[in-house]
Amino acid sequence: MMRAFIAIELKDPETLDNIQSFSSRIKQNQSRVKLVKPENLHLTIKFLGSITEELASRIFYFLKDEINLTMFKGRTLDYTLKGVGQFNKFTVLWIKMKGNIQFLQDIKETVENGLYTRFKIPKDKRTQFKPHLTIGRLRKEKIDYKNLSSLKNIINENIASDFGIFTVNQVKLKKSVLTPKGPIYSDLKY
Repeated sequence: MMRAFIAIELKDPETLDNIQSFSSRIKQNQSRVKLVKPENLHLTIKFLGSITEELASRIFYFLKDEINLTMFKGRTLDYTLKGVGQFNKFTVLWIKMKGNIQFLQDIKETVENGLYTRFKIPKDKRTQFKPHLTIGRLRKEKIDYKNLSSLKNIINENIASDFGIFTVNQVKLKKSVLTPKGPIYSDLKY
């Protein structure tokens, strides 16, 4: 068994630098925040949890044929990462994606429907896809409340900041190995 998910990776160097620079400001304010490493930044399409090697292989070919070949058709789309936000009272910090969101919604729905009809993988409860890039997580018990108002200010100051381009041309099946130093992601290929 392996932990796996379906994602679109962020590979644009200038965008990665912009996010890393912003993330370091967050880290200075909240020293216990767990920042997402630049090489791990991605847009999650579907978290699969623990799956078998045999199922991973079947999902890989489904994604290759039904999403990457049929939906992308060799096209590359550019999105903009613009605006910072938070979920769950600052426990998740993220950057919003702007662009052809309907195309990403169509990918999400095709993935959800295909995984359910082919492999009986349950669909996500939320049907409206809100594309965002998680840049950090902060457990409630680890929040530095003395600096919380300045964290809120950092978020508000960057509510419309442009972090750069997110080039999208394929989805990938990713393996996640959890370690004490954070997750290690790798591509699954068959």
